Amino acid sequence: MAIMEIRQALTTDAPAVTPLLAQLGYPDNEVDDVRRRLERWERHPEGAAFVAVSGDGVVGVIAVVAIPLLEREGSVGRIVALVVDESQRGTGVGRELVDVAEAEALRWGCVAMEVSSSRRRTGAHAFYRARGYEDRCERSAKFYRELTA
Repeated sequence: MAIMEIRQALTTDAPAVTPLLAQLGYPDNEVDDVRRRLERWERHPEGAAFVAVSGDGVVGVIAVVAIPLLEREGSVGRIVALVVDESQRGTGVGRELVDVAEAEALRWGCVAMEVSSSRRRTGAHAFYRARGYEDRCERSAKFYRELTA
């Protein structure tokens, strides 16, 4: 499949991005909620969301953010979301989206990239390994805590 364009995601992409998020495993999103989140991403100084658009419309989305390092110079680019429409997987859309995210991270001064992926997403793990990413989970633990006001 030839990608017509990869561009910054816009709030008007929310109706197309919402079902992609459901494919990623987050089915409880409403279009208005996704629209508000995309608006935040549009304004983020060191964060960006991009969509892949083909003749079929939006077929993929990626969001990346720069996290400043304290222990050394630079930042780490973190892919916080990546999903390609199920019908387009294996066609190069994901690779193109990651390429754009990495280029943006370099522009922000990032010295590395990172991404978290559920242990059950073995296909995603193979994708990232093929792109040169290493699974370093043995070297560290990831802790998470919900915050409430």
